[in-house]
Amino acid sequence: MLRLSMRSYPIRLEYTIQNAQLNMKKHLPMVEMENIRPQLQISQPAGKLTIDSTEYYHSMGLKTRAALSQENYDRGRKAALEGIAAIVEKGNRLAQISNPAINAIADMAYESSFEKKGELSFEPIVAPSVRYEASPAQIEVIPGKLNYNLVRGRVDADYQPGKVDIQVTQYPRLDISVVDVKV
Repeated sequence: MLRLSMRSYPIRLEYTIQNAQLNMKKHLPMVEMENIRPQLQISQPAGKLTIDSTEYYHSMGLKTRAALSQENYDRGRKAALEGIAAIVEKGNRLAQISNPAINAIADMAYESSFEKKGELSFEPIVAPSVRYEASPAQIEVIPGKLNYNLVRGRVDADYQPGKVDIQVTQYPRLDISVVDVKV
């Protein structure tokens, strides 16, 4: 009798797998900041103080040569004008000598027998003149600043793809044979 024998061999595969790799390195962002503060500078030069005591000393009778000369000049001028006025008045009175109702010479002699009395007066003492001129304040404002520098963050990535290597170590096959078997 004939016998049919079939034998099958499955496929055999070998796998070699290399995994993919992703190497990442991150650099964080940075902000560098510098704050420059505002400044206020204020200065004021010294003021000017003026004290004038000239009128104070004049009111006490202490005068400079120039002031004394001016005062004597004014008094002399006034005395000269008063003297001229008195002479003119006497001349006008003498011009009326022919008037019987007025005895000009006798009246003038009577008036000249009396002396004029001096006057005593109290004058106030004038305070010295004091003035102060303030200098204006000098104000300088220096505004503040904010300086900054931004360093952006970044990611350095290195990708290595994976590999799959497949090899067939045994192909599939089917062996069919006919065997004569004696019974």
